[in-house]
Amino acid sequence: MTHRPTSALLVSLTLALFVSLALAAGAGAAAAASDTNTGTATVENGSAEGYNVTVAALNSSNQPVVEPTETTVENGTFSYETFDNATAYFIRLETETGAHYEFVDPGEQPTFTLNRTVSGRLVDEAGDPVSNATVNVISEYGPQVTQVAVADDGSFSIDPLQPNRTYSLRIEADGAVYREVVSTDTENTDLEIELAAPTDDPRALELGGGQPVNHFMRVGPTDDGEGLFAIEILSIRNTAERPFVGPVAFETPPDAEVVAGSVQNERVDITHDNGTATVEASIEAGETVEVAAFYRVDGRTLEKPVGYDVESFALLLEGYDLTQAEFSSNLVEADMNQPMVTNTEPLDANEQISVRITNTTSDSDTDANSTTSEDSNELPIVPLGLAFVGTIVGGLFVYRRF
Repeated sequence: MTHRPTSALLVSLTLALFVSLALAAGAGAAAAASDTNTGTATVENGSAEGYNVTVAALNSSNQPVVEPTETTVENGTFSYETFDNATAYFIRLETETGAHYEFVDPGEQPTFTLNRTVSGRLVDEAGDPVSNATVNVISEYGPQVTQVAVADDGSFSIDPLQPNRTYSLRIEADGAVYREVVSTDTENTDLEIELAAPTDDPRALELGGGQPVNHFMRVGPTDDGEGLFAIEILSIRNTAERPFVGPVAFETPPDAEVVAGSVQNERVDITHDNGTATVEASIEAGETVEVAAFYRVDGRTLEKPVGYDVESFALLLEGYDLTQAEFSSNLVEADMNQPMVTNTEPLDANEQISVRITNTTSDSDTDANSTTSEDSNELPIVPLGLAFVGTIVGGLFVYRRF
């Protein structure tokens, strides 16, 4: 049995393979077909005739070996080519209302049977219906299956679904996010889902996840080279048993010009008052998200309170190297191939951290100037994500451990 990829990887595959139908450069273009395999698709009280099917052949590293292929269902079946170097096949069946997924080994026949219904009613803690909501259905492989709107009486119905599956319902109601897990072991599943009122109490939030770094900063030159930009990223966990909808605060230098904020790489509202930048966030109960603030300061010194009690902090210079900067005594150089400093002892929320650029005569000084612009409020979303942080945390983990 092949190693099954994670839900996150399959979401990525779905986006990369089934939406764009494009491969990464040079990925398996020369693979030759060795045979064909057949799958089936049936819909209770309906027909799958003409439904689109997309097939991605994967290798042992769960990477595509050839460009994904498209076919259609005819008389309840579909066929696709197989490849000697493929160890698994990820298959998407697209219907009028959504999409369904199968992950099969070579020689295993994919079977889509759509004959299950999940219905329910959303209520608040007083038992009154919640109507201003949508229900997103997420497959056990990670990608979204469909989305339905909730009726005025709080009711919803989702069909058709596959039998004997576990689906996650991501419910969005009045700015809050809830999650419910349902099984389709029986023909009809009827639910009453109580949505607890969200909290805005900041005491429900703590730094969590993001190990080995749950408070991360990037600092570099502004476009004109006269100031510094900062991108500050927090891994924030909602410890409450209800959603959090409210402000996530960042302590900034008093003279900072706050440009933008993001939650999970999606731009959100941000305000700034008296040295505190506030990002409005919606965080599920128990969920950890990446929240970021982007700001600038005049001059080449950035000093601020940490803002949170933190065990693992790191600051990465962009456009400078460590010989061009001085740091507060609570930060030390990390033994990595990146210009980075980190803490050796836990930092208190009120503790000051600082970086001062003492020398700007470096060829790299202009390399990072495209990150931001004096006249632009654009947030460089791409570098904020987990993929960017992941490029440095592996080495930092080794540094911390040894």
